[in-house]
Amino acid sequence: MTALEQQSASPWLVRFRSRNTAQVHIRLFCFHYAGASASIFRSWDEAMPDGIEVVAVQLPGREYRLDEPLLTDPHGIAGLIAEILPLDKRFVFFGHSMGAFLGFEVARLLREQGLRQPEMFIASGRNAPQFKWRDAGMQLLPDDEFVAAVTAYNGTPGALLRDAALRDLWLPRLRADLTVSAQYQYVEKEPLECPIVVLSGNEDELSTEAGLNGWLTQTTAEVRYFRFAGNHFFLHSAEQPVLSRIAEELTKLIAHQPIGG
Repeated sequence: MTALEQQSASPWLVRFRSRNTAQVHIRLFCFHYAGASASIFRSWDEAMPDGIEVVAVQLPGREYRLDEPLLTDPHGIAGLIAEILPLDKRFVFFGHSMGAFLGFEVARLLREQGLRQPEMFIASGRNAPQFKWRDAGMQLLPDDEFVAAVTAYNGTPGALLRDAALRDLWLPRLRADLTVSAQYQYVEKEPLECPIVVLSGNEDELSTEAGLNGWLTQTTAEVRYFRFAGNHFFLHSAEQPVLSRIAEELTKLIAHQPIGG
């Protein structure tokens, strides 16, 4: 068990530093993209203003959950996450790519169960959920073709491809996560009631104007758009501008009363 895991009551959640719960005003639950892990959010907590706690969702089959089987059912994953989230504080969801629709489905489940709702949903690098994933079927390609296809996303660390051991560890995880994206089935339901903030990269070929505009139909509240320099992984290449935008949005949210009083 790692020090990070010890800070959380559930293996699904990672906190990157200890906090006095009384000083937490809003939790930012972060959902990682396909092939990644909770550690991509390691630097986020220190970048946030006081009162904002970053809690990253950790899917099975990575880091300290390496011995657990990988999951491929998107709705099953969302259900498991919805069961373990601590809802004692105001909270916001952030999800990038695969993480965006997982967070979206978790928000829907919380609403269906009559539980506390996110006060904001930040969708990053993903078309609205009613738009099918462009590359469905890619997860079934032979290894060499699969690696070539994901490398075209411009977000694959070279070390993963050069080191056979790392590649053998990473490929099954990425295939499983891309299966999650491929198997996701959107079902039309009532829109959310929280504001949605949509972040996108100006060179991201995996999102479209129509797809990003589709988020307008997913809430009865305001939808705001912010574009950053970079491809699909702009949250890394433009990390500081992205974090500054998120911090500003959450700071404004803290200043207002939570939804429902």
